[in-house]
Amino acid sequence: MPCALRKLDDDEIAELEAQILDLAVLESDGVMHDVADWSERADELPREVVFVLNEIRALRQQMTELHRIVAAQGKSALEPRWVVINDKGLWIPERPGDFELEMGDFLEVRLQIPSVHTPDILAGGEIVRVGEDDDESGAAIAFRHISQSHKKAIIRYALRRERQLARSLRLH
Repeated sequence: MPCALRKLDDDEIAELEAQILDLAVLESDGVMHDVADWSERADELPREVVFVLNEIRALRQQMTELHRIVAAQGKSALEPRWVVINDKGLWIPERPGDFELEMGDFLEVRLQIPSVHTPDILAGGEIVRVGEDDDESGAAIAFRHISQSHKKAIIRYALRRERQLARSLRLH
């Protein structure tokens, strides 16, 4: 899964929380998944007003996508990594060249979930365990700051992945 980790200083945590909140507002059901079609209210509103409201909705969705692209500029590149993930956090194996992971460190976690809706996850996480897991060295990161929509996207991905694994085991 493409991901990037960045250690945060204490003074950067509030800024990350604000970014997560901003993304949650941008990706809220009322903005990103606005399925209400103003055409349904054509009997109450003039046709020109309905047209303008539908255009505003389309522009708002385009601006949200542009904001996401601009926000990704200048960030460290996402690199493919093997992770074990759920809505509470993730286990990330240690790789050569990684920065030192220590208990209590706070990280910015960016992930890209292979999904149509909310593929770019931004979260704040704390390292809660460092060591061996299944004979592999790495760290357990608990999400401390994450939006509900990103939690739901992770849950949907994890459930799809579990079903896929169960189907592939039945075929063998």
